[in-house]
Amino acid sequence: MNSSRPSFTHAFVGMGCANSLLLHALHRNGLLKNSRLLVIDPEPKTTNDRTFCFWLSPEELEANGLASLVEHSWNQVICNDQAPQLLHNKRYYYLSAAALYAHTKTILAQHEFTWQHREADGDLSELATHVFDARPPEWKVQHASETLLKQSFFGWVLRTAKPIFDPRSFTMMDFSIAQNEQTQFMYVLPFDAQQALLEPTRFGSETISKEEAFGLIETYLAPFDTTFELISQEQGIIPMCSAAPVIEQSAPNVHRMGARAGQLKPSTGYSFVRNLHDANALVHSMKENASCLERRIVKRRFAYYDRLLLQILAQKPTSGKEIFQRLFARNKAQDVLNFLDERSTPLQEARLMLTLPIFLFLAAACKDLWFNIAGLVKKVSPAIWMCFVSLLGQSFGFIEWSWLPLALGLLFVGLPHGAIDHLHQFPGKRWTQLVPYFTLYFALGIGVLLFWWFSPPLALVVFLAYSAWHFGQADLEIWKIKNVTWRPFLWGAFSLLFLLSTHFLEVQKVLFEMGIVSQMERIAAFQGYFTNVTFWLLLSLIPLFVFKSWRIMESLFVLFLLSYLPLIVAFGIYFIFQHSWNGWRYLTQITALKPLQLWLQALPFTLASIGLFAGYYFWSSAQNWGLLFIFLSALSFPHVFFMHRAYQTKKGVNV
Repeated sequence: MNSSRPSFTHAFVGMGCANSLLLHALHRNGLLKNSRLLVIDPEPKTTNDRTFCFWLSPEELEANGLASLVEHSWNQVICNDQAPQLLHNKRYYYLSAAALYAHTKTILAQHEFTWQHREADGDLSELATHVFDARPPEWKVQHASETLLKQSFFGWVLRTAKPIFDPRSFTMMDFSIAQNEQTQFMYVLPFDAQQALLEPTRFGSETISKEEAFGLIETYLAPFDTTFELISQEQGIIPMCSAAPVIEQSAPNVHRMGARAGQLKPSTGYSFVRNLHDANALVHSMKENASCLERRIVKRRFAYYDRLLLQILAQKPTSGKEIFQRLFARNKAQDVLNFLDERSTPLQEARLMLTLPIFLFLAAACKDLWFNIAGLVKKVSPAIWMCFVSLLGQSFGFIEWSWLPLALGLLFVGLPHGAIDHLHQFPGKRWTQLVPYFTLYFALGIGVLLFWWFSPPLALVVFLAYSAWHFGQADLEIWKIKNVTWRPFLWGAFSLLFLLSTHFLEVQKVLFEMGIVSQMERIAAFQGYFTNVTFWLLLSLIPLFVFKSWRIMESLFVLFLLSYLPLIVAFGIYFIFQHSWNGWRYLTQITALKPLQLWLQALPFTLASIGLFAGYYFWSSAQNWGLLFIFLSALSFPHVFFMHRAYQTKKGVNV
């Protein structure tokens, strides 16, 4: 935010149900005195574009200042052809949007306010001291256990020639209408014996059409043998999504409201009372001058129930009729409403669940568990799985089993991730236009080989330094951890030193093969200090404190497992299944190519690097692991150079 104070104290982005109820609560509690209010909504809010129906006790309705706005209410509920059930301490209320909007404007008129008829955009935090954002969110399923359905309806207020309605009772769900391979019911709100709102409603992936809905009304009224007159019409589509709405991060003074804040119940579409309770929680925090505003909290078990129900409705659309019929037929209406209000106890919920088709819900629960386990497995680093495979093979004396997945990993990820730097450095250019790039690439690699010939100890230090920097960059970038100055080197150096120090004896042998002879005694002197795994686990508190990421903890676990494997297997797992894997994921993000296309683009260079190494290996007088690492240092340095440029400039980002 700017240092200058915003000109408005409260900004309401979208003046629908959620923000209207919040405005009422702020006004009722005297929190709008000397306030300057801003409303941003393209609609003038003068038409009755929807109705709000909800159940509350009369006392709570009065306490929230809503009694004068209610136009109709009922104290009995009907489901299907069952006898009406009393709601006891609750009533079901009908409140038109026009009445709510009119009252909202009455409150605004009592204060200094500005109404801007436009869509909100840009940085909302600059609008006011407190900004309440009630714009409709985007709904997107991001996990296999999540479901997105639609509650679609057309409603007609009509007057019949004969008195056929009971004005004391509303019909919440009547499944006597045709289901059409969906979950469909008739919702009826009688205003008197001859006038009512009839709303054919569908829960499903496809929305109900106007023609279908009107046909269902005609069929529904046919047994009453009466004509009818249409008075008004409404329609709507309410998302029924068990996933959280897709919302970008916002400033601390921007507060999400309504569906944007998760106040829309996924399994029913009801939101009025949830918005009311959320508004009251916010106002209570403001009265207490709390630095962090409290919100209405959705209990996890109710989100789980909703998730299971939506899974069932998505997989078996016609099962909704049986579920809801049993729910109301085998339970008291007040218990069902308490459950839907999320005010029931676990014991009450268990009793209620036993009245439902238990095998449907058990199957959904098993499938949900499987989806979540599979989701966790996908999130776990492939390096961890490779560690377990190698440790298992080692425990049975078959560590050589690790070589096949390591070879495949090197072919499909390890070498390819470093063979396509031209795609992000010079996108769109043909191979014939890349002569300067290839010239520089070979020059950098040959320069490293000459460095090894001139001074192996110094070349080793430089190799470890740029490898640490590169490994740290690759991890922090894909993990979206703040990647500045010294941080990549800190993480990369820690990882490499952990890996090498816990394999000290094997490292000594490789160093000897690399020509590091004169420094062997000096290196061996550190053996007693840094080879202990416990020492490195204690030292790991530093990166944990600096980075504060579960990915760092996961990677430390990988390093711990690698300390129990032979050096070459351990380094192969780390290089291929952590570093190269993270680098490959990043490359798929900054190029417009799919993974297979990317791999095919890299294939000529992958094969060329294998050929170069084969020639280098057989041409050399010694064939050993030290030779392999010298070759890798020469092959990797140009890649480190070009990837650093990619990380810094984000060239080729496909936004």
